[in-house]
Amino acid sequence: MKTKTLIAILVGFLIISFVAVGLSLAENDKAKEKPNGAGEKAKAPELEKIEFIHWKKGFGKPTCNNNGICEPELGEKGNCPDCKNGGEEPPTTCYEFMGQYGKRYLKWSGLPVTYVINPSGSGLEPGVVATAITTGAEEWDSWTPSELFNDELSIGDVRYRVQDYINAISFEDYYSDPGIIGACTVWYNPATKEIVEFDIVFETNYTWAIGANETEMDVQNIVTHEFGHAVGLADVYDEGCSEMTMYGYSIEGETKKRTLEDPDVTGLLILYPE
Repeated sequence: MKTKTLIAILVGFLIISFVAVGLSLAENDKAKEKPNGAGEKAKAPELEKIEFIHWKKGFGKPTCNNNGICEPELGEKGNCPDCKNGGEEPPTTCYEFMGQYGKRYLKWSGLPVTYVINPSGSGLEPGVVATAITTGAEEWDSWTPSELFNDELSIGDVRYRVQDYINAISFEDYYSDPGIIGACTVWYNPATKEIVEFDIVFETNYTWAIGANETEMDVQNIVTHEFGHAVGLADVYDEGCSEMTMYGYSIEGETKKRTLEDPDVTGLLILYPE
C-alpha cells in the first residue's frame, strides 16, 4: 500500500513538473514575441528616403535667403545661416552630408554597389550614355581607397523612384517643373543609417549631349553630381562653392562637375576613409 502511494506521489510530481516547464516555455515564447511589451513581434524599421532635386541655375526656391528668420516652408534647410547657430554665418566647407547622427553618417556598408542604366529617352546612342555614366562613377572611385561602384556594366528597363533595391539610372519625363534637370532619391535604413538604394533620373525636357554645348546638358557633368548623392553627400548652395561638383545648380554646356574639387574629396573621405 505504501508502495502504491509513493508511486502515485511521484507520478503527480512529474505531471506538475511537466506543466511548469510547459508554462515556462510558453512565457519565453511570449517574451520573444513582445520584446518591447507591444504585443507584436519586433519588425525591421521601414526604409526612409531623401530626394535631391537638381535645378537649372535661376530656378527653384531660394535655399538660404539670409533674412535672419528660419523659414523651412520657403526651402531653407538646417545648414542655412538663418537656421543654424542663431543666425550666425557658419564656416563654409563646401561639402554637406545628407544626414549625421552623432558621428554616424548615412553611407553604404557593402561596397562596391552596382547600378542599372536605362538609356532609352536620352536621344543618344546607348553605348555613349553608358560610357559617360561609368566615367562619372569612376571619378568618385578614383579619390578613395574604397571601390564605391562596380565596374560591371548593366543595361535594363529600370524606372525612377521604384523601391526595389536596384540602383536605377534613367531618362524620363518625370517632373512638370521646367527648372528641374534631374534628381536622385536615396533610400536608407533609419536604424543602421545604411544606404540601401539610389535612383537617378535625367529629365527628358532637356536635350542631352556629351560635351560642352550651350544648348544641351552634359550627361557626364550631371551624373557625376548625382553620384555624389548616391554615396552620401548633399547639395551645397553657397555661391563661394559654385565650382564644386556638389553645387546644387547647373546650366547647359557646363562640364566642370565632371571632376571633383578638394571639398568634394574631403567630404567623400570622411564617409569612406579606407
